Amino acid sequence: MQDRQEIDALHEVRNRSPVSVRDKVRRLLWSVVQNTAYRYSFHTWNNWRSFLLRAFGARVGRGCMIRRTATVFYPWKFEIGPLSCLGDKAVVYNLGPVTLGARVLVSQEAYLCAGTHDYRLLTMPLVTKPIVLKDDSWVAARAFVGPGVTVGEGAIVGAASVAMRDVPDWTIVTGNPAVHVKPRERPR
Repeated sequence: MQDRQEIDALHEVRNRSPVSVRDKVRRLLWSVVQNTAYRYSFHTWNNWRSFLLRAFGARVGRGCMIRRTATVFYPWKFEIGPLSCLGDKAVVYNLGPVTLGARVLVSQEAYLCAGTHDYRLLTMPLVTKPIVLKDDSWVAARAFVGPGVTVGEGAIVGAASVAMRDVPDWTIVTGNPAVHVKPRERPR
């Protein structure tokens, strides 16, 4: 009988959402907008997509290029600096805050994931940690940046790499897990 009570208690805790009702409603409304007005806009209408993101609470700098196939889950937890770019099919799974500095490039199909679960507990609660991509950094095609990672100024996370630790300023990392390959020279 005690085992059954423990299982029921575990199910109750596991089924309790960490997302507020208000955020669920906002997310639903944003999903409708993102999958219509945002997704079906002309590919050159970056200002329109920036406007839609701002309307839902994102902080979007001037001159950003945001592709219509890029996905942002929670605009109110997203900031992108001036002249930055979200490439085709890039995903910002921002359960926690995600901040992109100025002139940051997130290439096609890159994935920024600001949430995980605490596997040490049976209930596996959601854990959110911010992601920061500093000025002039680049997350290349199909790369993954995990929760709590800061990609330093001018740093590059190579194509299909997995960055689960901070990337120092002006370095290039590649692989799974991403490891330091060489320093990056500052562009002229």
